[in-house]
Amino acid sequence: MSQSREVAAASAARDLAVAAARGESLAPLLPVVVEVLRADAGVGLTRLRRTAQGVDVTVQVAGSAPITAEMGRLAAEVADQHPAIPLLSTSGAVRVSDLVPIRDFWHTEVYARMHGHVGGRYPVAVMLHSSPTDVVFLGAHRAAVDFRTEDLHLLEAIQRPLGAALAFRAALDETTAALRGERPSLPSGTVDLVHEPVTALCAAYRPTRREGEVLALAAAGWTNLRIARRLGITERTVRKHLSSVYEQSGRRGRAAAAAWWVAMQDLD
Repeated sequence: MSQSREVAAASAARDLAVAAARGESLAPLLPVVVEVLRADAGVGLTRLRRTAQGVDVTVQVAGSAPITAEMGRLAAEVADQHPAIPLLSTSGAVRVSDLVPIRDFWHTEVYARMHGHVGGRYPVAVMLHSSPTDVVFLGAHRAAVDFRTEDLHLLEAIQRPLGAALAFRAALDETTAALRGERPSLPSGTVDLVHEPVTALCAAYRPTRREGEVLALAAAGWTNLRIARRLGITERTVRKHLSSVYEQSGRRGRAAAAAWWVAMQDLD
């Protein structure tokens, strides 16, 4: 990786984090991310906000045509079928080609609705912030060649300070509201993380089928390489599944997650 690209990524990360901490729009800074990642089909910053009326989706883009409300609606209808979305976490970037045969993916309805409008044949994304009412993630596309490992490292270099800044801003807004005597009104069906942060976040979580398969083998003492070969996936995908479980279950580390999984099976 060239030093100039690392410096450019660090500069972009700093500017984005400062803007996020101040509560400013990140849209004017996204063209720099396009340049750093060489994302020839553009980047998009997506925010999903749960309200009493439903889920509000906004997408700020650079390097591609704007996302219309109709495009957003069509994408939202199939988002739960996307191979990468369940794996998005603040622990690192998710490259779609690591999860599924990418040429087969191009012929799916999910691809057509979520990436086809920009010709983004090679998508990658990182989670920036997640709460019961807000999810923010950054996605990037290439049309001709896939992102390399060094590109993922650059994206993760942007993710770390930006994610921290968004978390800071959210905590600051909550504190300001509390000082004003305001209590945020969470939509029906959500939980209040301010008062029960770990319990509330993890209580309703159940691993996906694939996460369960990985956990079962991990609990049996299998290595990531052995699990990957057994399930026909990459080691990187195994790590992503485990990272997702760690984050959503509140268990830190392989042993704790495996023990939690075994206990859950006993309860079921």
